[in-house]
Amino acid sequence: MSTATPTTTLDGLLAEHGAARPDDAALVLPGFGGSTRTVSFGALARRVTAAASGLLAAGIGPGTRVALLVPPTADFFVLAYALVRVRAVPVVVDPGIGLGRVRDCLGEAAPEAFVGIATAHLARRALGWCPSARVAVTAGPVPVPGTVSLRRVEREGSRRGPRAPLPRPDGVPAAILFTSGSTGPPKGVEHHEDGLLAQAGLIRDLYGLGPGDVSLATFPPFALFGPALGMTTVVPRMDPTRPAKVVPARLVTAARRSGATVMFGSPAVLDRLGRGAPAGTTLPALRQVVSAGAPVPRDTQRRVLALLGPGARVHTPYGATEALPVTTIASDELLALPDDGICVGRPVPGVDVALMRPADGPVAALTPDRLVGAGEVGEVVVRGPVVSPAYADRPDATAAAKVRWDGRLAHRTGDLASRDDDGRLWFAGRVTHVVHTADGPLHSVPCEEVLNHHPAVRRCALVGVGPAAARSPVVVVEMLPGHRLDSEVAGELRALAAADPRTATIEVFLAHPGLPVDPRHNSKIDREALGRWAARELA
Repeated sequence: MSTATPTTTLDGLLAEHGAARPDDAALVLPGFGGSTRTVSFGALARRVTAAASGLLAAGIGPGTRVALLVPPTADFFVLAYALVRVRAVPVVVDPGIGLGRVRDCLGEAAPEAFVGIATAHLARRALGWCPSARVAVTAGPVPVPGTVSLRRVEREGSRRGPRAPLPRPDGVPAAILFTSGSTGPPKGVEHHEDGLLAQAGLIRDLYGLGPGDVSLATFPPFALFGPALGMTTVVPRMDPTRPAKVVPARLVTAARRSGATVMFGSPAVLDRLGRGAPAGTTLPALRQVVSAGAPVPRDTQRRVLALLGPGARVHTPYGATEALPVTTIASDELLALPDDGICVGRPVPGVDVALMRPADGPVAALTPDRLVGAGEVGEVVVRGPVVSPAYADRPDATAAAKVRWDGRLAHRTGDLASRDDDGRLWFAGRVTHVVHTADGPLHSVPCEEVLNHHPAVRRCALVGVGPAAARSPVVVVEMLPGHRLDSEVAGELRALAAADPRTATIEVFLAHPGLPVDPRHNSKIDREALGRWAARELA
């Protein structure tokens, strides 16, 4: 039995723009020798239609799980929208998480088809990825023996002609997106059409985006919404799996050439742009910068704002692969608040947030007795249309993360926060990163923010060393270039810590050359690895 096809889908929105504005630019992509090439909405829509018909002919249709390992080229957009059109299930894994983890993710999802560029197919064969895949499609200009090229798929689809919209089988998601693994093993998050449309609609409405906007997209998942929202999506010349290595001058060039009005990027991209933009850079057309994945320091926001015109804002939505966006806050509001932590803003329209007392194991229902009191720190629980229903093939993980809230499905994020009198959430780190000491619990992010105020500190991380029930707090510090953690700086950090009740019990500081961070955003600190490192250093 099958569900009815939604009247509005992401691929349907693209088709509408292709019909109404066929000659307008949908994509601006890197070309040869520093040039760019443009794909119109009409051309993109035609390729999607042809590819969808060809994929159906190749045996990829409703419910087919398809590993999609293609960088953000024109082929990436064509394939993503075509797979949605045929109601297949794209399985998306960020190759930046490491080849071993990619293998594990694909092994868990067990795709029936593999679509990738030539290097992805070579890795598949060499490393044994997706042994059960019965269809293999190669994107890009380099052919791979034993696979069918996307161009051939499109030619076959053009020959067969457009196919009528197909229904999606009951219970089958529209996509499986794997988490980065920065807060635990990567898990495949099931997203359905209505959830993806809700995400796209919130991004459109929160930031006033739509036709006429030019989006400089440095993060592929956000880039995918661009064509559906009618924006021109500009892909800069960069490796999206290594955002902290982006060349700031290339971002500036892409923004100026295209007249970008909005930019999506991780905190690491913003940091690189703010610190490394060529002297005298101004980007007056860029009125919105949206950054997610990890907190964006206030100094980073100030440096980026200095490049923009009057009235421009940096927005920092909070959420997760399982639910995004949850809250948001703009730089004008944030920078007017006391610099006393990480404020992630208020819940977005249609999304409810509760703060629950942390609990080990599954919780069947969120009842009033589980809620924290006013001003207290609790686990963030989210309810609304952007919440994903389950993890693919992981019933235990789903049971641990999902809870019923007044009869509706909600998601336990594993994050901690408090709520101020104006309804804003203040991020307090992860439940698993609380350091339980003999003097009481220490929450990672509030403690770190106190010490990040030292002018020689780039960033730091709180970890615990010793027995689980009574750990000794240790702060691992990454210094700014030209500075080192000598006895004088260590003394200043101890004085900073002693002056604030949140950090008064912290006395041990260790220098680290570069804190380990997540591969997707290059921003989330791997505190588990640092804890093991600190234990060895102090042994």
